[in-house]
Amino acid sequence: MKRIRLGLAGLILTYILTGCGLAADGTVVSAGETADGAGQEPEDGEESGMDTTSWEESLQKMFEDPYGDYRETGGEIVLLTDGPVEDGGYNEAVYNGVRMYALGAGKSFSYYNANPDDLESYRKLVERSVQENAGIIVCVGDTFGQTVGDMQESCPQTSFLLIDSVPHSAEGEELSIAPNVHCVLFHEEQAGYLAGYMAVWEGYRNLGFVGGKEEPAVMRYGYGYLQGIDAAAKDLSLDDVVVKYWYAGTFLPDIAVREKADGWYESGTQVIFACGGGIYESVLEAAENQDGLLIGADVDQARVSDRFLTSAVKNINTAVTDTLDSFYADRGWSEAEAGQVKRYGVEEGCAAIPVVDTEWRFKEVSTTLFFEIYKQMKRGDRAVSDDISAPPSVAVTVNFE
Repeated sequence: MKRIRLGLAGLILTYILTGCGLAADGTVVSAGETADGAGQEPEDGEESGMDTTSWEESLQKMFEDPYGDYRETGGEIVLLTDGPVEDGGYNEAVYNGVRMYALGAGKSFSYYNANPDDLESYRKLVERSVQENAGIIVCVGDTFGQTVGDMQESCPQTSFLLIDSVPHSAEGEELSIAPNVHCVLFHEEQAGYLAGYMAVWEGYRNLGFVGGKEEPAVMRYGYGYLQGIDAAAKDLSLDDVVVKYWYAGTFLPDIAVREKADGWYESGTQVIFACGGGIYESVLEAAENQDGLLIGADVDQARVSDRFLTSAVKNINTAVTDTLDSFYADRGWSEAEAGQVKRYGVEEGCAAIPVVDTEWRFKEVSTTLFFEIYKQMKRGDRAVSDDISAPPSVAVTVNFE
């Protein structure tokens, strides 16, 4: 099969959904910014920024479905999530990657949602997709990691793409990955690091992290965030930086999350990194009540509210389209992909904070600093640990609640 060429479509989607663009060498670039990180002011009479209306119109055209590739049930590609696909965040980024590939390649596709409170519903959706002869089942999130772990060997003729998890037991022990499974993970710690680092340079000294469930992707975001805060404090010779840290145990909006965030803001916390599904809605409500700020996760959430200082983003859609492209080009998982894990980060242009298609909301620091830190990370001159076996050792004060 001829490999699909997403080209401009992929670039448009990357800009719109994550706020991150890529130069030819993989460096993130923004409007008014050159690939080497030097700022470039517009000429007199020129308008800065992007024509967001035209980009949005282009995005809508990409998602038109004149041939009816989307199906209510069945389909060649089936996406399984544990929440609504059009959630304005993580699930939607995966869904957009799936449907962009499917519409571009002429593949039928559908999606089903599991009940996050019913583990058996995950298994039933996989069984249903297998019975409907799905060519590939795209499973999203850590709970599906357990389901795929249980079922990978009993469904050897079915191909699985597992996003943000690896097959594991109910106790969380990693299992061998069967050859019909390929896993995509991300270096969330790199995106979290950049968000935390820039927040401290902006002048914030009292920060917070509210994670959803205590799962690997959320933990990598949080631990990277702590490392970035700590690095900025060291670079600025600060000794007064304090971080509150808490896992909510849910990915859904919850009154307990709002009350926790309310209390933090009221006691002096200035910025809270809200990381995990819909919990940002509860943190945002508290921010609006208490005049606080947020950091978003997974995708650029600047369009949600001007309360978002920035977002720690990972280009999920890019990873999904690239992986599906490779799967169909090779008529299945290649030897390099079967039973293997691929992780996406700064090297692949898939971990950053938004600098394109959104207002740069930092007032005290410019994109030049961001590009310098980003390039140091890409060169390996600035390391970020992905170890989640224990919280990172940092000099700033961290209060775990």
